[in-house]
Amino acid sequence: MRNHYQTNYNMRRIHYFLLLIILYLVQSGCFLKSVHPLVEEENAILYPGLEGIWETDDQRWTFINDISKFPNLEEFFLATDAEIDEDDALDIGNAYMILFEYLEDQKADTAIFIGAVTELNEAYFLDLYVFAKSLSKIEDSEPTFVDNHFFPVHTFSKIEIADQVLSIEMFKSSFIRELISANRVRIKHEKADDTILITASTDELRKFVEKYAHEEEAFEGATEFTFKGFSHDQ
Repeated sequence: MRNHYQTNYNMRRIHYFLLLIILYLVQSGCFLKSVHPLVEEENAILYPGLEGIWETDDQRWTFINDISKFPNLEEFFLATDAEIDEDDALDIGNAYMILFEYLEDQKADTAIFIGAVTELNEAYFLDLYVFAKSLSKIEDSEPTFVDNHFFPVHTFSKIEIADQVLSIEMFKSSFIRELISANRVRIKHEKADDTILITASTDELRKFVEKYAHEEEAFEGATEFTFKGFSHDQ
């Protein structure tokens, strides 16, 4: 009997924590977020050509697997507020440490993500979760990409590289919300207002993503990044 009450108490605590996450995510971006990863160690791959520095007009993403390729990373870490154990951060196997930077002064925001790539239905997907966050963002600003990972959630996007251009398409939260509302898909989730937090297992997630990998309406418009090499001095 005691175990029964303890189990119910633990389940209530878990449910309450998920609701707290959702209430925060209501204020953040419109792309899909999950408690569990899409990519696990056994199905993570290194995507050819992904390692290096990629930029848009206002963002820089640095994908690192082999730190020896990057000549001035030490200066980057000294310039940010993020505190990490570099030995732990770089022991990531077939995954990437990703340095994320906003390049606009009014949106000064940096973070370190762990990213993993997998192949599903002849397409490639990037799973992100935040590893360390800089607190240099100005107060009272709109939620940024990093803010969407304030709680330990995963986000997924479809990626492709062609002619030294990296295309990233985020999975839309609204797409799965509409599928759920129309009873066209059954996947474990929590909901608050129009925000969906996926709580399904990794296996369920992979089946879902595989099914809709080539559905254009499932993704946000592509953000395109240009390859800039391996040095932040460029």
